[in-house]
Amino acid sequence: MSRLRVPALWLVPPLGAVAVFAALLGFSLVRMTEIESDMRIGAERNMLWVTHQGEVAARRLSETALLAGAERADAGELRLRYDILGSRMALMNDGPQRRFVEQAGLAEELDRLRAELAALAPRVTDFTRTDAAALHGALAPFAAFFGRAANQAMITEWDDLGGRLESYRAQLRQIIAWLIGIMGAGGTLTVLLVLALRQSRQRNRMLARERDFSALLISSSGEGIMAVDHAGRCTLWNEAMTGLFGRPVEQAVGRDAGDLAGFFATRPVQEALAGACAGQSARLSLQPLFRPEDSAPLHVDLRIFPMQDRNRIIGAIAFIQDASDRHAARQQEEATRARLERLVAARTRELDEALMRERSAADLYRNFAAMISHQFRTPLAVADSALQRLIRRGAQAEAEEIATRATRAREVIAGLTRLVESTLDAARRETGQHGAHRRPCDPARILRDLCARRPDAPESRIVVTGGGSALGDPAHVEQILDNLLSNALRHAPPGSPVSVHLHGDAKRLFCDIHNGGAPIAPADRAHLFERGFRGANSGGMPGTGTGLFIARALARMQGGDVVLLPGDSVAFRLILPRPPEGVSPAHDLAQGPATGERDTTGSSGATG
Repeated sequence: MSRLRVPALWLVPPLGAVAVFAALLGFSLVRMTEIESDMRIGAERNMLWVTHQGEVAARRLSETALLAGAERADAGELRLRYDILGSRMALMNDGPQRRFVEQAGLAEELDRLRAELAALAPRVTDFTRTDAAALHGALAPFAAFFGRAANQAMITEWDDLGGRLESYRAQLRQIIAWLIGIMGAGGTLTVLLVLALRQSRQRNRMLARERDFSALLISSSGEGIMAVDHAGRCTLWNEAMTGLFGRPVEQAVGRDAGDLAGFFATRPVQEALAGACAGQSARLSLQPLFRPEDSAPLHVDLRIFPMQDRNRIIGAIAFIQDASDRHAARQQEEATRARLERLVAARTRELDEALMRERSAADLYRNFAAMISHQFRTPLAVADSALQRLIRRGAQAEAEEIATRATRAREVIAGLTRLVESTLDAARRETGQHGAHRRPCDPARILRDLCARRPDAPESRIVVTGGGSALGDPAHVEQILDNLLSNALRHAPPGSPVSVHLHGDAKRLFCDIHNGGAPIAPADRAHLFERGFRGANSGGMPGTGTGLFIARALARMQGGDVVLLPGDSVAFRLILPRPPEGVSPAHDLAQGPATGERDTTGSSGATG
């Protein structure tokens, strides 16, 4: 019974509306019938009253004229009757009465009678008893005219009214048909409404079941699920969200999302929620979630979608999943990748340095004869000069002079020995027959020794600033610096100083040598380190063009390089690696020479 009462109650408003509409239509039909009757009666009375009044006025004027002739009426009453008839004639000639007279074909007669009535005015004004018969005869056509006009009006009005009544009847029939159609449509609408109510109840029951099923899914889902409206207030909060954020459902629903946790107040999450409310879905990966009880943040993935009701967006729904394990795995993967990249980079640098040393050694070995010719020329000349002087002096030479010149010749020969041994050691090292001889050394000390042994380069002319230790073969470093200083002194203006500045960073030592000489032609800069190349500014100067080539080859064998610094001034830079931390040149040199006379310093400059 209760199921039947609910549809019956829903039927009352539409059925009542249909009944009221039908009642209004019936009332309108009755009113139209009454209006039709009133129009018919009004139409009959309109022209009939005018013509009747005109006829009465004409007959009374004629009767008053006869009475005035018998002295039974005075002149004033006669003029009054005359004026009344004139007003009736004027009424017939005015407005709709005039149009009716024209339609009836009585217009000419009306105009003629009005003219005759106007002509009778003097007789009425100056009435005498002898005028009574003539006035009575002149007024006879007026009564007859109004009688014909009344008959014609009756006939015309009835014809016109009959046509209108037929039209009204047809309209009434249409209205009745429309009313019947409306009643039928109302009945159909009632049936459809009943069916719609049944379907609505079925859909409501299905929706309730789906809602209960959705609530069960949301409550049992492992993902955190939250929904917000356009104002940012939480409308849905499941148990997984309680586990993530520590707030029960009762404290979450109805509150602003930003007040529930600072996570929802972050810019990416706010923008994603606002975009979802505007119809744009969003995905956020590995967003940090800070919780008071955790020392490290969790990392969660978010999927945010618009929440729609038919075609209208009512808010946004967010699915939140803990992705901390994936974040940890990714961090471990990135750390492993970074460590491997560092190892690969370090190994690549080692291989590049080894390749450069190997190529430099190969170039040096291929040009060993040129190096011997270049490097031995001046030392042998110095030794030969010292020995020749001793021979010339003979017995006249003092013991001290003999010791000094012999020592100088021996130092030159010892330097040549060190150069040959270092080059041979490098060859053995490349073939795996001997260990490395690179060790910490002090380039500043080597520079001071070179200045002391060069007669053309007093210490006052070579200005050394800065300092620092480097890793390399001291004999090779000495030859590199000797070649660079020789070139700098040769191409410097006479008597001008040559500056040497030692500086660097944590991994490399730089030795910049500047002589203030003429700039090197741009076309020569790219070929300076080629074997046998001599620049345009070398004309008239001794040399073979192998000094810079040998200096670069020896530097690259140490894991360094020799380059020409950019700019208009002439400045060469020797680059050497730094020794390991905690190892000093003094500590390493104190261990003694590696071979033969390797601890003996000294060598004369070589010319390039």
